[in-house]
Amino acid sequence: MQSAEEVSRLISDWRAGVTEQANRFDATRRAIDDVSVTETAAGGAIVLTVESSGIPTDLRLGDDVARMKPAAIAAEIMNCLRRAQTRLADRVGTLVAETAGDDASADAIVEQYRHRFPPPPDAVDAPPAPTEENADFGLSAMAAEPAPGVAPTPVTPTPAPTARTKPARPDDEDEDWAASPW
Repeated sequence: MQSAEEVSRLISDWRAGVTEQANRFDATRRAIDDVSVTETAAGGAIVLTVESSGIPTDLRLGDDVARMKPAAIAAEIMNCLRRAQTRLADRVGTLVAETAGDDASADAIVEQYRHRFPPPPDAVDAPPAPTEENADFGLSAMAAEPAPGVAPTPVTPTPAPTARTKPARPDDEDEDWAASPW
């Protein structure tokens, strides 16, 4: 059996350990609260910042977005948001490892972030950057070849408009062509 002195020492050690762990987790929580991640898209035309909760706190759009289609802007913003949130989970993982150490509770915090903010799917369908989009005058989404079974339609240039001339009719010589028809 243990003496009262030994039990008292065990309880004191246990308290000190619990207090130390509580202090580490409080420091971790404060460090996580201060985390923000900024991500860019569309060649820097879109800049998005998320706070530790993953909620966007800042969105800046550069002049280059004016040349993008609205659907492309929306897709770029959403992809940028997902990348920022994924980086947030990585950053929180690093912070937790530095402040809380290797602990089951710390692992649970990191796992929760990784579950909430998984890596985005490969950006195969990502819209082109504004310069790529405009390199072909906004026709990047159009197929280069016709659909199977459809004959290609020849493109004939439209003649430039010519100056309108008065038709030569003998009975309308007195008509005023410059007057409004209304």
